[in-house]
Amino acid sequence: MSQTSSQETQTKKYEVKILKQIEYLPKVFMIKHLNGEVTKVSILRKWFVNCTKYVSEIDSKFHGCLKYENGKFVQTRGIYYTPVLETVRIFNRNEFSKDLEKMKYIIMQTLKDYNLANSRLLIEYSNFEINIYDYFVKGKLYQFPLMFNQDYLEIYEVPPISPKANVDPFYKKNLVFYEHEVQFSNEVKIFEGFSEPGEAVVINPENDITLTIKSPTNAEDTVMLKAKKYYLIAHPKPRIK
Repeated sequence: MSQTSSQETQTKKYEVKILKQIEYLPKVFMIKHLNGEVTKVSILRKWFVNCTKYVSEIDSKFHGCLKYENGKFVQTRGIYYTPVLETVRIFNRNEFSKDLEKMKYIIMQTLKDYNLANSRLLIEYSNFEINIYDYFVKGKLYQFPLMFNQDYLEIYEVPPISPKANVDPFYKKNLVFYEHEVQFSNEVKIFEGFSEPGEAVVINPENDITLTIKSPTNAEDTVMLKAKKYYLIAHPKPRIK
């Protein structure tokens, strides 16, 4: 076997599914859509960090997240549950730096100044701000049972939201996900926290209801939803053609 073939064998990765039972819907999680796109979801409106790396080629603006452990920085993405306030938060109105590597040096000096150099940390940064968390949980990628889909609009049955989650719902009879209009036969309890990229909400009908989906490119569809169950309605961000 050639050296190149050997290296390819060593670095090849496989996507696998691990079945796991959970009692309640996680506060933050990720969902993979039928088209392969991933949406980050939080049922909370705060107490989370959305980690997305961004670097502008025009004005040198940047933001992102680093995990710090054993003296090393590792770039990280995804969504994190952060149930306590930052252990350190620093803001600079005049910018810390326009250079990402220099920014890491500034962060390292900050960790030393606050005696955090031996800690395990999540660091959210931008040109102007540094937020350091010492308690954080990364949202996992879940695959829930798919009940129905119309093109990219997907409806999943999900575990209930924990009564301890402290999430305030609102009530509506209709929702819009991009070009899809969703109408309910009765008002439903809706939990809308955060989702990106794409849109996602959790609903909890108090009675059996009929859900009607309309869009310009499809025939009208009707779905029956059971009382007291929890459902995730999600749509990935449309791709730019």
